[in-house]
Amino acid sequence: MEWDIQNWCVKPEKMFDLTGRVAIVTGGASGIGRAIALGLDAFGVKVVVADLNLADAEAVVARFQSEGFVLRADVTKMADVQNVVSTTTNRFGKLDIFFNIPGVNVRKPVLNLSENEWRSVLEINLTGMFLCSREVGKAMLEQGSGTIVNMASVRGLVGGHSQSVYSVSKAGVIQLTRCLAIELAPYVRVNALAPGYVETPLVREIMKDEVWSNKMRNLHAMKRFAQPEEIVGSALFLASDASSFVTGTVLCVDGGWTAGTL
Repeated sequence: MEWDIQNWCVKPEKMFDLTGRVAIVTGGASGIGRAIALGLDAFGVKVVVADLNLADAEAVVARFQSEGFVLRADVTKMADVQNVVSTTTNRFGKLDIFFNIPGVNVRKPVLNLSENEWRSVLEINLTGMFLCSREVGKAMLEQGSGTIVNMASVRGLVGGHSQSVYSVSKAGVIQLTRCLAIELAPYVRVNALAPGYVETPLVREIMKDEVWSNKMRNLHAMKRFAQPEEIVGSALFLASDASSFVTGTVLCVDGGWTAGTL
């Protein structure tokens, strides 16, 4: 019959099977990166946590059920990025999944931003993404497979007051993702996650301002911020064969923010 699938490209029961795959999570010591690293481990992935905060990164790896280790990484330093990629591939013989996470923010109106503040945010949020994507892309193309997931933000789609440099950097991440998806196809898939506000350690500090917190919460149709672990399901989807025909896309995990105002 027409509706019968004779040969599944990926068998349904195997779509989310990540057993034995190898991943790098930059910025995996805390927040969203930490949750993603733990989520990948729970699905049988060998995870390398690359971060500047070695103590917190070690604490994450200590909770792993599968194999993993920690590497120091400043994503704005090419030598660090190359070391992370080469050490991972030398140890495991491959690199299947890469999560490009680190990001910072300076919340100031454009006219109050210093040149150094502007450059520092772009250096980490955008240049770091470029350096990691380039080196990981080379390794994945050489092996003929892989998936890259870049951490964007709803702010890269909508902007906002006192969010200029952050929004610009995340809009750049989105366009970098789209260009890479075309350039690395058909062997390597490249996608981006665009969360709304997530209760990471940095965001919790700002949430102490109740006026700001209530205003930002109301941007989300669900009237709350996300927990880091609520990003993991979408991350696993993009990392797995369940998204085998998905590349160059931006998956919004934003509690309804970009759906529009109520």
